[in-house]
Amino acid sequence: MLIPKLNPSSRDREYKQWNFDQVSGIVRTWLFHDNIGHREMDRDILDLDHHYTKGFQSMGVLHYLGLKKEFKGIFSNCDLNYSIDQLRNDEQDFSFIIKLLENNFDAHDVSQDNIIRDNDKSIHQNSEGQNSHEIEDDISDEEIELGTLTLKHKKPNRKSKKKTKRSFKGRGQTNHLLKAKKDKQLGDLGEELVLRYEKMKLIDIGKTDLANAVEHVSKTQGDGTGYDIKSFNSDGKDIYIEVKTTKLGIDTEFYMSPNEIEFSVLNRKNYLLYRVYDLRRNPLSASFYVHDGSILDSFDKEPTEFILKPK
Repeated sequence: MLIPKLNPSSRDREYKQWNFDQVSGIVRTWLFHDNIGHREMDRDILDLDHHYTKGFQSMGVLHYLGLKKEFKGIFSNCDLNYSIDQLRNDEQDFSFIIKLLENNFDAHDVSQDNIIRDNDKSIHQNSEGQNSHEIEDDISDEEIELGTLTLKHKKPNRKSKKKTKRSFKGRGQTNHLLKAKKDKQLGDLGEELVLRYEKMKLIDIGKTDLANAVEHVSKTQGDGTGYDIKSFNSDGKDIYIEVKTTKLGIDTEFYMSPNEIEFSVLNRKNYLLYRVYDLRRNPLSASFYVHDGSILDSFDKEPTEFILKPK
C-alpha cells in the first residue's frame, strides 16, 4: 500500500483544545472511513454545533498531525493490525499516529462498525460519562476552587450581516438528549466559575458581606428569571449576570432565549453578559469578556426556529 506523505501544519490551536481520546477518535475516523467528513466529526466526536464550527476543529487537528485529504479513508477496507503494520513499515515516522490508533482498541475486534462504536465509547463511555475525560464530566468543588477565570478586554470581531443560506441536506442523526445534557453541564461549569469570580472580587475589596450574598439564581430559583447570577457592584447595588460558556474561541456565536433578551433590555442599567470562552480542563481555566447593557446594543439576533399556531 502506498502511504501518502505527512504534511503537518504549524498551527496547533485546534489540536491543543482537545484531549487524547478525542484526537484519537478524529484520527481513527479519518483513516478508516471515506464517507465521514470534518463537520460530522465536529458534531459526533467533539459534541460541537457543526453549523457554526463547519468542521474546522477536526480539520485543524488533522492538519496539525499532517493527515490531510490524501489520508481520508485509506484504511477503509482494512483491519487495525494491518493498518498499523503499514504505517510502522513506512519510512515516515507514524509513531504518534499509531499510538492514537491503538488507544482503547481491541486489536481482535475491529471492523468499520466497531470503529464507530469504539470511537463513541472512548469519547462518551456511557450516558453517565463515568470514564470520560471530557470537560463536561463531574468536576469537584476543589477543582472549581483552583480553576482560573481571566477577564479579557478584547471583544469578539463584528461579523458582516449575511442572509442565511438554507442547504436542505441531510445532517445525520444527533443524540439530542446527550447533547442537551452536555450543554447543560458545560453551562453549569461556566456559571460556577463566574460565581466564584464574583465572590472573590467582592472579598478582595473588603465586601465579604456582599460576597456571601451573591446568589446562583439559576440554581436557587431555576430557569426563567432571565439571568443566572445576582451579584453586587462596589456600591452594593444589584447586578444581574447572564453567563454563556463555550469550549471554543471568543468569536463563537451563542444562543439566548426571548426571555433572556427581554430581561437584558428591561434591566440594561445593571445587566451584564459574561461570555466565558476557551474553557479548558487539566488545569481548569477559561477566559471571559463582559458586555454591559441591553444585549441588542452589541449583538444581532437571528431566529433559528418558530412555534406555529393555527391561523
